[in-house]
Amino acid sequence: MSEGTGPRAAETTRVLVLGGQRTVTMLKERTGYEVGFADEFIPIELFAAVDIPFEVDFDDWEGAVEQIARVHAIRPFTAVVSQVDRLVPLAGLLRDRLGLSSGITYEAARNCNDKAATHRRLSQAGIAVTRHEVVGSVEEGTTAAKEIGLPVVVKPRDASSAAGLMYCATSEEVAAAVGAILDGGRDSALVEEYLVGPEIGVFASRAAGATKVLYVFEGEVGPPPKFVKLGGWFPGTLAEEVLARLTDLTGRALAALGVDDWVALLQFMLTDAGPRVVEVNPRVSGGQGVALIAATTGYEPTLVAVEAALGRQPEPETPKAPVGRYHSIVFEQEGRLWYREEALHAVQGLESPVEPLIEIDVKPGEAVLGINHARGGAFGRIVLAGESRDQVTRDLERILDQLDLRVEPMAGAESSVTKPHTSCC
Repeated sequence: MSEGTGPRAAETTRVLVLGGQRTVTMLKERTGYEVGFADEFIPIELFAAVDIPFEVDFDDWEGAVEQIARVHAIRPFTAVVSQVDRLVPLAGLLRDRLGLSSGITYEAARNCNDKAATHRRLSQAGIAVTRHEVVGSVEEGTTAAKEIGLPVVVKPRDASSAAGLMYCATSEEVAAAVGAILDGGRDSALVEEYLVGPEIGVFASRAAGATKVLYVFEGEVGPPPKFVKLGGWFPGTLAEEVLARLTDLTGRALAALGVDDWVALLQFMLTDAGPRVVEVNPRVSGGQGVALIAATTGYEPTLVAVEAALGRQPEPETPKAPVGRYHSIVFEQEGRLWYREEALHAVQGLESPVEPLIEIDVKPGEAVLGINHARGGAFGRIVLAGESRDQVTRDLERILDQLDLRVEPMAGAESSVTKPHTSCC
């Protein structure tokens, strides 16, 4: 996004950011913004960088609203933004309580974050979704699975992407998956039909009732039971009529959910019966998906989100390259990971002039888990942009060759990994 799309230097737009330091950094690099930032803990360097810092308890929304409202009465905010799933409804609540004229509403945020509500609203609008049932017990889960027809997918109602998702081919697996969700503190789970087909991600901005599709991503998904996202390509190879249908469905879906003056990341499955909406997440892409979108479209997603919350559609900068590839680093088996650390910073012989982004979440010698382990998934990512798929593919091969990733058997690998690795982009 160019400087020209933001507020003029003589005007100050005061934006409150809930969590997420990337948005703060992007806004502070541009003139015309006064930035408030609310989080449970703010590092001293960030505390000094923002204009209005709030340390708040995000488990006490009423207290947070009161704290922010007192400042708003003196220094009014124009918009509230957040790219943290659990805080988007709080952004909506603040819009409602502070009387702001733009931004997501609390109701729209809840319609997106509660997957059962998403399905209900879309179905009422005549938009095809996955067949599903909300269940509150293991017994209800197994009954729902039989009615829908095995295999099914079981997932939390409030999780996004592949978090907590399990493919279940038997009633016993359904019982275990539903039980795990309920044992984790949730009061219900979602049992859905298992859809077969390519997965497509759509990133869109909606402002003043108009939807603008900014990015369509052709995803690659790992095997069951977890379906970890392996990455994918931009642009995809979809026919023009399919793209047109997805664009229409995106606008209709966001309108049905009440999403306006906000951004959303929609997941579609292209089944033999046509596109099905799987979920709608009211935020930008996770992980380093933002880097891929920015490099290949010229739209910086976090700034697009701010513009949308202000009721405006963005204009792109010139993209760095027309083709992009997101590659998640996953492993078949657990063990100790070894690689050439120097290749993270310098890879020889790359064809594209666009510098790749290479991240590995563990240091050489540390443990990794298999792709379908309960805490497995992506342990790193490579994001590339170039002139063609062939060029990007050759560069990816060079990077992987020079990283020389190797997993050796390791006793106790499972206990050595303390956090789940489930997402990529």
